[in-house]
Amino acid sequence: MNVLEQVKNSPLSRVQVRAVALCLVINLIDGFDLLVTSFVGPTIAREWHLSPSGVGALLSGGLAGMAIGALFLAPLADRIGRRRLSLGCLALASLGMLAASVSQNFGQLLVARLVTGAAVGAMAASLPVLASEYANHRRRGLVVALITTGYGLGAVIAGIASTFLLGAFGWRSVFVFGCVATAVMLVGALRYLPESMDYLVVRRPRRALDRLNRILASMGRAPVGELPVVVSVSRKAAVDSLFRGSNAVRTVLVWVAFTAAQLVFYFASSWTPSLLLKAGMSNQQGISGGLLFSLGGVTGAVLLGVLASRVDPRRLTAAYFVVGALMLVVFSMSLGMLASALVVAVLVGLFLNGTISGINVIVPSLYPAETRATALGLAVAVSRLGAVLAPLLAGFLLEAGWAPGSLFRVFAIPSLIGALATILLARYGHAIQSASAEPRTVEGVVAEA
Repeated sequence: MNVLEQVKNSPLSRVQVRAVALCLVINLIDGFDLLVTSFVGPTIAREWHLSPSGVGALLSGGLAGMAIGALFLAPLADRIGRRRLSLGCLALASLGMLAASVSQNFGQLLVARLVTGAAVGAMAASLPVLASEYANHRRRGLVVALITTGYGLGAVIAGIASTFLLGAFGWRSVFVFGCVATAVMLVGALRYLPESMDYLVVRRPRRALDRLNRILASMGRAPVGELPVVVSVSRKAAVDSLFRGSNAVRTVLVWVAFTAAQLVFYFASSWTPSLLLKAGMSNQQGISGGLLFSLGGVTGAVLLGVLASRVDPRRLTAAYFVVGALMLVVFSMSLGMLASALVVAVLVGLFLNGTISGINVIVPSLYPAETRATALGLAVAVSRLGAVLAPLLAGFLLEAGWAPGSLFRVFAIPSLIGALATILLARYGHAIQSASAEPRTVEGVVAEA
């Protein structure tokens, strides 16, 4: 058993807990930066006289940037390291938030949101990998589920910050707050975020052995004289294995379920405050609805992480999809009643965010170790299409005259489609055959997420 397996078969050390906690906090900051437009969007729309489709484009700006970052920046994590990519993206996100705070028109703000989204997208694909590489085998599923709560927590903070800053200082101050918070997180990560041991062992960058031994020493472990030999498959072999024979069916089912989860979640998280305003509530009540949705999302992710160790995650996630669809319908009927709408908003967030956590937990159980990160990375990239389209589609439907309640009922349909795909995974989703039949190289690509 090499040193990596020894670490992952042992209880979590303080260094590992700190690394996972830092990943969670960075995800929290990312959630703030990404979803803050949901809370300040109505104010910007009034000031700049934006149409519903314009608001939808603005809400989708960060999500479109997120897709770009996941596709084109995240793979750099396997070349320059998880830590360097995270530090660079935190700096980029901070600059994007600063640019948003000084934007003078819609075009400038949209570009700023694209830049911030690209940084967040790269970290969204690489941070779960870094956290899972520092988790032990026993806690990996729970760690991945907890990491996904970061976005919900970030959205909660965005809602609270908007409540206190919007009225007194205007919408630009909320972006300034996000810029400063991201910069502070950059300083903290520069000091405390370690590099992935898996990356050091497999990619073997300059001074990899010294860096590995420093991490082992911080864990109270003896140094090693040489880097362990770790065999990995090339990225091409890993990708090919996902579409070989019947494996293609399971891969497509994962993509359908993940896209449905992202589509419904990002519709609700982006548009809930604005739709509550259109239903007759005040600006503060709209922000409160979005805040409660985010709190429910955090609860849902944690609850799924706890239940996943006791219940089949595929059946559990399918149930989340079905109940989430039901809650969307109930929410559409409660928009005229403040108390009921706010209570249901918590349940909508709970089940919709839980579906995303569930897919993140399911994927590792479907794929062999050597293709897991590649499979998750591709699924994340494909599912971003749903995240980008959701706010745009809602904006166009509103402009066409659809009522807010009708939108929530329409978006219950993809939630049911996600449930069906997940149920089929529960029935047919046995572990996909290993890619080990393909040629292996020690210098093969590690996880590209």
